[in-house]
Amino acid sequence: MTAKTSSRRAPRLLAAVSIVALLSACAVTPTPFTAEEFTAKAKADRAAMFAGQEVLSKPLTLSDAVARVLKYNLDKRSKMMDEALALGQLDLDRFDLLPKLTANAGYTERSEPNATLSRDLYTQTTSTSNPSYSADRFSITSDLGLTWNLLDFGVSYFTAHQNADRALIAREKRRKTVNNLVQEVRFTFWRAAAAQALKAKVTEIIDSAEKVLKDSERVEAERLRNPTESLRVQKTLLESIRQLEAIDQELTTAKAELAALISVAPGSGFKIDVPDNGGMSIPAWDMTVEAMEEAAMINNPDLREQDYQGRIAIDDTRKEILKLLPGVTVSFSRQYDSNSFLTDNRWNDVGAKVTWNLINVLSAPDRIAHSESAEKVADAKRVALRMAVLAQVHVVSHQFASAAKQFERADKLWGIEKRLAATSGNQQRGGTANDIERISTETSAIAAELRRFQTYAQMQSAYGKLQSTIGADPVPERVASHSLEGLSGAIVLTMPPVEIIESVPPTTIDEPSLAAAEPERDDRVRDGLLWLRRNVASLFERDGQ
Repeated sequence: MTAKTSSRRAPRLLAAVSIVALLSACAVTPTPFTAEEFTAKAKADRAAMFAGQEVLSKPLTLSDAVARVLKYNLDKRSKMMDEALALGQLDLDRFDLLPKLTANAGYTERSEPNATLSRDLYTQTTSTSNPSYSADRFSITSDLGLTWNLLDFGVSYFTAHQNADRALIAREKRRKTVNNLVQEVRFTFWRAAAAQALKAKVTEIIDSAEKVLKDSERVEAERLRNPTESLRVQKTLLESIRQLEAIDQELTTAKAELAALISVAPGSGFKIDVPDNGGMSIPAWDMTVEAMEEAAMINNPDLREQDYQGRIAIDDTRKEILKLLPGVTVSFSRQYDSNSFLTDNRWNDVGAKVTWNLINVLSAPDRIAHSESAEKVADAKRVALRMAVLAQVHVVSHQFASAAKQFERADKLWGIEKRLAATSGNQQRGGTANDIERISTETSAIAAELRRFQTYAQMQSAYGKLQSTIGADPVPERVASHSLEGLSGAIVLTMPPVEIIESVPPTTIDEPSLAAAEPERDDRVRDGLLWLRRNVASLFERDGQ
């Protein structure tokens, strides 16, 4: 095949390839998943939800439930992955501070040599000599270039600052998620404890009441008693059954909600370690309102997040001011060309260029004013949020005190109802009371015990919300062991010590992969500049060699 034949076929081949590509693009249609694929994904996700979890081999205590929430809860893990992603972005931003090191390689081929004729500049006559060329038909080129734009470096520097603050914001969001989960598990645990303690009693009394109701209906049908009295008896029994069934309905969902929080398969028959009467005590709270206000101003996750948002807005203003400056680009590259006509096929290129976008200068006042407005908005949000947190401290402290008082009342009422039920049971055995009175008193005792559990759950929830408001974390940042037993032993269910929490992202307590993505850092600016200096020096040393 000659070169001319090849040159004629090349356009045809290119046209054919273009037509095939166009037709394939037009042939793309939506392809839904099949039912088998949806089933496989559902099975895989279900297995992933409970993979790697320790089996519940003993009754679940409150500290064990909190430990399982911290270790296995899916919401908690998603927030941890958000934090790890933000920290990974911070590591990537450090590379943006380095010069751009670019390697290029290319291959070109002409069907005919690049032959040329020359023409006289003044007479415009074409030379009659034979055409000449100074480049091969085949050419291979490559270069390795190092460029550094100082304006891009400055913008990347402030962007890295902002992403570092976003990583800290992700950490505060994780703290808030943990506090909210602990508060929720406090409430749900005691509702599930009530379900475990009362479920059998409720079922037994409902069965007994239904039997007595059937007997009363039979007595009414056979007219063995005054119809009015029989109807009153049935009304009393139906009211008791309705109340018991409402209690049973509330108790049924409590354990499923707790199972979802601690990432246990719904319907699992796990047991809860329900403490004796003395175990349900009111936690001590010795902090004054002034001390709580001070702690909330320093440690509240929402306030810290807003502080970081304000710093991000300030860096936006600095970036806009920096864009007013001209961009200075310095470059160095090592070039290679396989052209056999060249005297030197390898050479170095060094250059410097200054660019200045004058449109940025014209729009600078508006952009800087917008950034400054964003700073003012962030300041206003921060002040408003501080006021809201101060109010929340007072509201939640009153809620906790009220919930504690309600629990005390419910506990005393339950004690009275329990004694009345015991007395009614003794009289029933002695034949001095009927089944209807016994069912009524036992129903009242069950309702009183349920209110006791409910008020205690509400008090625990208010206690957890109070801790969350002042920024008191229920688990220390570093624990001796990452096992469930180690976490359970480290969790502080009473008032933890309130200290100023450091802003450096710590190593997390869960999966090793996430912990590895969160290395401990010193000052991020100093660390980034030192790292930049070492890497730039090493690059130039290798180039010099």
